[in-house]
Amino acid sequence: MTLSTQFITMLTMVFAGILSVGSFDTYKRLLRPQVYWQQYAIDILFFLTMGSVVYYLLFLANGGILRFYLVIAFLLGISAYYALFQSLFLKMLEVTIRIIVNLYNFITNLVNLLLVKPIVWILLLSFSIIVAIGRFLLKLLQLLIKVLFAIISPFVPRIVKKYLNSLVHTCDNEIRRWWKILRSWWENRRKTSVEKKGNEDE
Repeated sequence: MTLSTQFITMLTMVFAGILSVGSFDTYKRLLRPQVYWQQYAIDILFFLTMGSVVYYLLFLANGGILRFYLVIAFLLGISAYYALFQSLFLKMLEVTIRIIVNLYNFITNLVNLLLVKPIVWILLLSFSIIVAIGRFLLKLLQLLIKVLFAIISPFVPRIVKKYLNSLVHTCDNEIRRWWKILRSWWENRRKTSVEKKGNEDE
């Protein structure tokens, strides 16, 4: 093994040491569970994974041959991380997490504003139009039935007229009831949206 190859291998192991503890800090910040037995199991999986990564780097550098000075280089990388890079890395990690969270919230609000709310509004408007048309047709039907009754009333038994009047009245009451429920839901939703927007502005 030439001197330049040894130097490259040592730099690789220094990098592997920095990578290992940096990955562990990232793992603790993002993925480490709080329950002890879960933490113990996931820690073992993490160290096995990082061990495989470190050995793969060693394999790429010198064919996987482990030497004493490479262990020293690996420990040097760990020491260099804690002495020089940890505080900066943790700050960068927190900034990155904050940016990702803010970006996620922005995209979620944007999708809600441009996609979800318009669809809800269109569905609500369509339903309102259908209800209005239904009420109009019901009124028209009532008018036609009244005209028809006025014509054939002398020939229709009283019990039949009473049943038809009751049926029409029931249908009209149901449509009115659902319309009130829908309007109340829409007003409450709009009020909640306005209050939420006001709190966000504050």
